[in-house]
Amino acid sequence: MNLFLGFGSARALGGVVVVLYSLIITGSDVLIKMISQSFPPAQLFSVSCLTVVGLSLISAHVGCRRNIGGVVAQLSTKYPVLMALRCLIGLCGAFACFHGFRLLSLAEMFMFFGMIPLVVAPLSCSFLGERLGPASWGAMVLGVLGVCSVFFDGELRLSKGHLYGASACVLAALSLVVARWMTQREGGCLAQVFWPNLGIGIAMLIWLPFVMEPMSIQDFALAFVYGGAMFAARWLCMMSLKLLPAHVATPMMNIQFVWALVAGSLFFGDVLENSVVLGGALIVGSSLVLLYQPRNAIAPRRAPHLTVT
Repeated sequence: MNLFLGFGSARALGGVVVVLYSLIITGSDVLIKMISQSFPPAQLFSVSCLTVVGLSLISAHVGCRRNIGGVVAQLSTKYPVLMALRCLIGLCGAFACFHGFRLLSLAEMFMFFGMIPLVVAPLSCSFLGERLGPASWGAMVLGVLGVCSVFFDGELRLSKGHLYGASACVLAALSLVVARWMTQREGGCLAQVFWPNLGIGIAMLIWLPFVMEPMSIQDFALAFVYGGAMFAARWLCMMSLKLLPAHVATPMMNIQFVWALVAGSLFFGDVLENSVVLGGALIVGSSLVLLYQPRNAIAPRRAPHLTVT
């Protein structure tokens, strides 16, 4: 506890939030891997995203003690153009992520997610004004080396699945940076969850009649559970971006690789190897280095001025 307090309660809380996020998002990734083998993306996301929308409305309603004005305030944004951009990025990212999980193993998809911090870092410097010191860059490289030591098998393989995975990585990084820019200026974690999911859900509903497959009650329930997990994960993700700089939060999210190794062993029979243990240690170590850097090592400089409405 003294160690956490020494580095600031916001930083410590941000670390706890990221760990919770990583646990929940790993569970949701296992679900999407299972569902994607039998159903099209519209069938999963029309259920799960609208579940997230409903949970967002309930959360706002309860949080505002049934005050309609308060609900509207929680779900409103000062930057509708950027929010529309996040909706579009989210729609494309959902499609890429779904097909990536369908075509690749969990290990291969997690490799692409582990590269997100390297995309976020230059974007956060350019658009958020976050200054990266040598320790930050070194920690991110260490984390990426950890990811590679877990998942690189000595072969260079390029397929449609890898293109989907790379697209999901870039789109996730863009979404995180835009969300960080907005939450720095207006808060609104719930709005960042509500509107992208509403946009994706409506788009998938329009597409659904053309691709719908028969779905059992059990599969339908899994889609609802996936939606609930994504609601919790995305809300925690937005909260972490309020508490931590983007280039700190995203490498810390690589802790999910540790949980992914456990999930892969339990649900898909993956074998735990020495390279996996080494990679996990490097990933966790890089996250701790970023979390406990002195504040002046990551202090934001003056961010570029953007005019959005």
